[in-house]
Amino acid sequence: MHEKIITSIVILTGVILSAILLRRVGLLKEEQGKLFADLVTHLTLPALVFSSLSHATLYPRYALLALFMVVAELLSLVLAWQVGKRLHLENPQMGAFMLTSAFGSSSFLGYALISEVFPGNSDTLAEAVIISEVGLAPVLFTVGTMVAIYYGKRNLDPKEKVVAALGFFKSPLFFSLLAGILWSIMNLPVEGLLLTPIFDFLNVLSSANTFLIAMTVGVLLHFSGMLEVIGIILFTVLIKLILKPLMLWVPTLAMDLQSWQIQVMILEAAMPSALLTVVFSRTYGCDAKLASKLTFATLLVSGITLITMFDLLTDG
Repeated sequence: MHEKIITSIVILTGVILSAILLRRVGLLKEEQGKLFADLVTHLTLPALVFSSLSHATLYPRYALLALFMVVAELLSLVLAWQVGKRLHLENPQMGAFMLTSAFGSSSFLGYALISEVFPGNSDTLAEAVIISEVGLAPVLFTVGTMVAIYYGKRNLDPKEKVVAALGFFKSPLFFSLLAGILWSIMNLPVEGLLLTPIFDFLNVLSSANTFLIAMTVGVLLHFSGMLEVIGIILFTVLIKLILKPLMLWVPTLAMDLQSWQIQVMILEAAMPSALLTVVFSRTYGCDAKLASKLTFATLLVSGITLITMFDLLTDG
């Protein structure tokens, strides 16, 4: 199984490096990162979420797995906060450090990697979607937003803070998640005179998700200044890529799960830091440059830690 993980990471990294090269020669611009990110969050990712959930059988235990993810994220935030205090980080740095240490790129690299590792298996992708969109996205868009606002420089009135924190619940991603779950629970058809072309259309949109994600990462992230923050990078790697998968693994010892279910859970937990943490840092006044360095560093290191944690914690 780890051969597929290596291959998947190499493919994704190759596309990301291609985007960086295109940016450097002037064919792509950093400002286009917002366009790519918007296309993912408003079009291809909702299509992928709805299509995956509507075709899959949802098990009640997925909700419990999502709860484990929530607990692991909150514990990671607390750990990062404690480490940041001892490193005497300034508020903007503290916000960026906490966000990148707690939240992974499940919606971005996670789906792409799991699609490569488990090709054609809708159940694995459905579990990943539930863990990510129920166990990660709401916490990132509420607690994560509040962390970014608290440690950032931007002053918002209480109403603006509430609106920002609850923005996820009126996004296309939330409605696609809700619709997909209801479609699966009600066992509605996915084939028919009208339904077949509709789902074929959604599959075309979904297939573009990986490419747009890689392009987003490539145009926004930079290599410069990594050595200046090596200490913060090491702690981010420790919390996000090593301790968080362990937090998710421990409860599975008391559960009767199939091997692939544990494998998906470990892969989701071991994802590098979410690109959205860079966006949040920039929006609310945290250190976006630091967030981009931490995100890129975890992306690089995850090529090793993903395989290591996968081998140690699963029978794959």
